Amino acid sequence: MAGRGAVKANPKGAATRANARGGRAKPRKAAAAGAAVTLEERIAVLERERDQLQAALDEERARRRKLEEVYAAARDRISRALDSLHTILNAKG
Repeated sequence: MAGRGAVKANPKGAATRANARGGRAKPRKAAAAGAAVTLEERIAVLERERDQLQAALDEERARRRKLEEVYAAARDRISRALDSLHTILNAKG
């Protein structure tokens, strides 16, 4: 059984109390080195993502060119068919 002067344990941890006082932890050299590695990793990840996006953009541009070619071919076939129909109608009339 606790004595008369016993105090309940604070549910907040020591780190939370330190932050509540406005104290800010100073960065350690090991943390700074880890941050540099993290930045290098982030840069590498971003470069890979950029390369993937560039490849996807190139694929979509090629797809668009192909679709434009198909559209132009269909448009030309329709134009020839209409010209043929006009020629037939003019020959009958």
